[in-house]
Amino acid sequence: MPRRFGTFAAFVCLCLVLGGCGYSDEMHERQTWRKLLWYEKYGELDQAIDQAYVERQKGKLSSNRLRGRFWELEQSDANFAPRFDAWVANRQSAHAYLARGWYRLERASKLRGDGPFRGIPPDRIAAMRDLAQLGSEDMGQALAKEPLCAMCVGGQMYANILLGQSDPNLIDQALSLDPKLWQPFGLQLMSLSPQWGGSDGAMVDFIDDMERRGIDRNILDQLQARRLFQLGLNAQYGTRDYAEARQIYEQALTYSADSDVLKNLAELYAIQGDIAKTASLLERDLAENDAWDLYSIEALAQAYFAGGREKDGKRMLSRRAELFSRYSNGE
Repeated sequence: MPRRFGTFAAFVCLCLVLGGCGYSDEMHERQTWRKLLWYEKYGELDQAIDQAYVERQKGKLSSNRLRGRFWELEQSDANFAPRFDAWVANRQSAHAYLARGWYRLERASKLRGDGPFRGIPPDRIAAMRDLAQLGSEDMGQALAKEPLCAMCVGGQMYANILLGQSDPNLIDQALSLDPKLWQPFGLQLMSLSPQWGGSDGAMVDFIDDMERRGIDRNILDQLQARRLFQLGLNAQYGTRDYAEARQIYEQALTYSADSDVLKNLAELYAIQGDIAKTASLLERDLAENDAWDLYSIEALAQAYFAGGREKDGKRMLSRRAELFSRYSNGE
């Protein structure tokens, strides 16, 4: 399937303005971190991250929203690489190592791409593994400085997936540190999927094990949705059985409004010519997941125009322009 985690790198201009335009949503918090990194304000960036951890401890910020802010940093383009290095060199903080580790792993993942491993040129595989190894080392440094860092353990899990390695103890370590953080659960499930050499039975066994261990019901529902998403991928892009894929994705949505499920299902309904259903699924994705998701904004604009909803289509294009402006200005 096509990657949808666009970095918007071309829109992060060198002339980021320090002033804001009054945004106060979660994306603004994410952009603030990116802006501090770009302007090499490493001390202020560490302080902002420290404050976010305080808010998490007070219950004002969830573990998953905190992870989302680090996710925003890791999506930065190649121009940010020297700044991650300088952050580490200047601060030697757990935050800096964690952020650079995820940045390196994200770039390694982009090198790998989404196609079959056997189709990747050897030089690209070597570059991917080098970056993944560096990312893993950063996670180790971060964990040494902050032993309670569940995101660091999640990073080690992802590095292992990219490197073709496994460590069954990491999921237990992550759960002991933060049972509310979704990422380690999702990574463990991904490593067990057919796309990564596992099987549906292995995914089912993992989910059953998590249920026996009393894991939060919302996480269990997300795991079921992601398991079905993996199966739907095979039907959509493997066997090309679109009817089966639609059925699987619809079942996944009974568990959780997974963003990838909603997007892929919308794509299938668009192929079928059901524009109204396509639009409703994309509207749901923006409402229940990320209101500023570029893929869903653009796809919804297309669906509106295809359905004759010119005013709504233009509204989505205006939102797209606003999104680019926010990224350009760090707002």
